Amino acid sequence: MRAEIKQLRDELNELKSAKQAAPDAALADRVEQVELRSKDAVVLGDIPNSFRLPNSETSLRIYGFAELNMVKEFKGDNSDQDYSTFLPYAPLNGSAEANKTGRSYLTGRTSRLGFEAATPSSYGPISVKLEGDFNNDPRTGNAAVSGSIGNIFTQQSTNSYNFRLRHAYGQFGGLLIGQTWSTFMDVDNAPETVDFNGPIGSTFIRQPMVRYAYVTKDSGTFTGALENSVSYVLDNTGSVTTKGFSRAPDVVGRWDKTFDWGAVSLRGVAHELKIDDGAAASASTVGYGLAASGLIKTVDNDSMNWSITGGTGIGRYFNYIEGAFYDAANNKILKEKAIGVVLGYQHKPSETLRFNGVLAYQRNFNNAYTDFAIANGLDSGRFGINRDLWQAHLGTIWNPVKNVDIGAEYIFGRRKTLAGEAGDMSRIDLSAKYNFN
Repeated sequence: MRAEIKQLRDELNELKSAKQAAPDAALADRVEQVELRSKDAVVLGDIPNSFRLPNSETSLRIYGFAELNMVKEFKGDNSDQDYSTFLPYAPLNGSAEANKTGRSYLTGRTSRLGFEAATPSSYGPISVKLEGDFNNDPRTGNAAVSGSIGNIFTQQSTNSYNFRLRHAYGQFGGLLIGQTWSTFMDVDNAPETVDFNGPIGSTFIRQPMVRYAYVTKDSGTFTGALENSVSYVLDNTGSVTTKGFSRAPDVVGRWDKTFDWGAVSLRGVAHELKIDDGAAASASTVGYGLAASGLIKTVDNDSMNWSITGGTGIGRYFNYIEGAFYDAANNKILKEKAIGVVLGYQHKPSETLRFNGVLAYQRNFNNAYTDFAIANGLDSGRFGINRDLWQAHLGTIWNPVKNVDIGAEYIFGRRKTLAGEAGDMSRIDLSAKYNFN
């Protein structure tokens, strides 16, 4: 774009000089044509890697990537849950699923496309972001449908996937309205993994919200948000009850601050868990969660990531916990009590190579919630409530040329149910990502 604009300017200056030296009608017409071309030329936008829309003050950036992932399972077969790592439902040792080994799976459905736009106003820029990918159900290609026998399995023919919304929001100053990462999630300080899902024990959620961030000079950034509420409660069979009923948005508060040595983030969330069928079933309680995370710069370009997340009734703000139970006999909602810890380290010997190691741990503590699970036989089996989860990622990402990332990662995980049953997972994830922006 810069080269095109410079070429047009140079050509226009030469023509104007020639016109002054020897006025000519044809030359004057030529000058007018070049001036029109200059007005239509692509102009750099106000946001990085953007261009100005013709006859507009709006800057537009198009970005995304095409990606291929290849997963090789060495122990057990957890592919019916997700091609990416999903340790909470890993097959239990000695089961038929655990005896199936060696499955390979290739997919391009995590490929992504996004748009960013910014328009100046008398009060500052107004920005918009819209982003999606194709990471839908592998059997149907549709995020809204999963796994009935009558579905057409797209992998047998076209490997087609529907476009799926990730982010859609507008932002003006510190005010954000729309859908994006939850305010309770610390995206900036999360460890890097080749695996799409990443480690358990923290937060992974996008949802609609109204959020305001107040930036101070010396005391960091203070953020408050009202986010989409989903009363996520299970019945005594372990299924999400249809009696869930939300009356108020979830409330999230947050504080962030950067330092010379790294960064720190503190967060809290409170949300209502309510059952209401319009008749006899009516119960309500408040679930809450707290989280702390950050980044520490170590030596050279290396860094360490850490996070601690936990709460009582934290539900879907935890990656991953089953959620609260509804005790119909006593018309009461029983909340889980859980904690998760994630520790990551990145060694970056050069601008084109980085090594990542991540350890994650998650635990369910004994209370009325676990007692209810045991009493109703939900403490064992493939989809039984877990006591402990351990997960490790060890990988490398190579950037041989600009905008290309080649990744390889080994992932190991171990789960133990409330009944003491154990299950292991072991796999390697290879990826090739081609970025554009």
